[in-house]
Amino acid sequence: MTKNSTNKNNFKFHILRSVGLVCFILLSSVISNAQNTLKERLEQHVYTLASDSLQGRKAGSEYARMVSEYIIKQFEEIGIKSYLDSSYLQVFGENKFQNVVGIIRGNDSTLTNEYIVIGAHYDHLGVKNGKIYNGADDNASGVAVLIELARMLKYNQENLKRNVILAAFDAEEIGLFGSTYFSNHPNTPLKNIKLMISIDMVGWYKASGKLKYVGSGTIKDGKDLILNEQLISEGLNIVAGKFETSVFTATDTQPFAVKGIPTLAVTTGLKSPYHKSKDEAHLIDYDGMVLITEHLKNIVETVSCDADYESSGKVAKKHRPLSKFTFGLSANIGSNYHHYTDGAINGKNAFSYGAGLMSQVNFGYFAIRPELYYDRIHAKYPAGKIATNNITVPLSLVFQLPDNNIAGVDFFLGGYYAYRFSGKQGGEIIDFDNTFNRDEGGLTYGFGLYMKPFKIGFVNRRALTNFTKHANADNAHIQNRTTYFTITYIF
Repeated sequence: MTKNSTNKNNFKFHILRSVGLVCFILLSSVISNAQNTLKERLEQHVYTLASDSLQGRKAGSEYARMVSEYIIKQFEEIGIKSYLDSSYLQVFGENKFQNVVGIIRGNDSTLTNEYIVIGAHYDHLGVKNGKIYNGADDNASGVAVLIELARMLKYNQENLKRNVILAAFDAEEIGLFGSTYFSNHPNTPLKNIKLMISIDMVGWYKASGKLKYVGSGTIKDGKDLILNEQLISEGLNIVAGKFETSVFTATDTQPFAVKGIPTLAVTTGLKSPYHKSKDEAHLIDYDGMVLITEHLKNIVETVSCDADYESSGKVAKKHRPLSKFTFGLSANIGSNYHHYTDGAINGKNAFSYGAGLMSQVNFGYFAIRPELYYDRIHAKYPAGKIATNNITVPLSLVFQLPDNNIAGVDFFLGGYYAYRFSGKQGGEIIDFDNTFNRDEGGLTYGFGLYMKPFKIGFVNRRALTNFTKHANADNAHIQNRTTYFTITYIF
């Protein structure tokens, strides 16, 4: 077969595949909107979104766009209006990604300017090493509940006073980009958004034994609202967590929470095959999803109609914005060697360590960082291994991204002063009067990776002053070179 004929056949294949996917999604939409039970509709959504044909719904892919079309079709058939002026789509990331956003308008003259945002991300991990990551629980389950919750709320629209925004977020798995973009472009003043609910992984209720609402502490009397027995269907066990605490996981509540908006993360937890190719539709607990959808409907209607509802004014520690002053405890582990100012040979590395206090004065993207450490510095020396006990005071200028203290990276450059208050050489006390200097000064530089409340990073210290008072036979002085791996706990 010629090269041109191969290209033509490949082009035809891609066209047929795209047409087939469109037909598949439209057919699934028709089936799911027949007069089925809530359980059957939830199941149909999950099987559609978590099918192999959609190749794991990776953000930015043609399959993710197919999913957005499926969600739009559902909203249109339910009667959900587009939130933006002319489209359900909120496009971002150089047109690679798109949120699907609809709205149900409230009916109260006073509360109609206020909003409840309900979100669920529809993207997943795509295909890795030849395996499709269908993400039935993460997060086809959340999108299915979002669609059917929209159906329930639309049916009872006359009961709503506050507006309800329904947002299917894209690009969550690669960094919460969809919800972050929406929170930065909400099309209404942020103060008008009174609550954000993220539905993320709600398909394993039976295995988990509970449905968790995390964030009740951000709402005045939030625990009473969530655990109100009149709102809970028989057979559903609800747990109300005060604040989100995990430093290793995050959901679409985060971009809203850092702006001071009350949030609830709704989940059955990590009982499913989290981020594994085994997260498939046949493992989902659809009876549990029915109970969850009904409870969310009751919660949203209650908040929508409660004129006395308000924020508690409290924010989870992990969601607090960058404060002017931050403090922490640091531990350093690494090595040190002697650099000879003349000649091509340096000393060998020896284990060194330290611990101390970190403080920082923040000015947005920039900061000043004074620190105080005890260091135990070792080095291999011809006359015997040297160990010194030091008090070290670094002072650095910091450039940090982003300008909040949830997660990010920083780079720093500065100077330091160290005072050696004692030391030994080969078991003998060091002679600071005649041979070695007590004082040291030099440069410090490095970087840190931050996931609140921990920071890990690397620190380099380069002495510019001499450790030895006198040059050796080669006319060389000794200067310390220290490299640390560091971990800091931020208060």
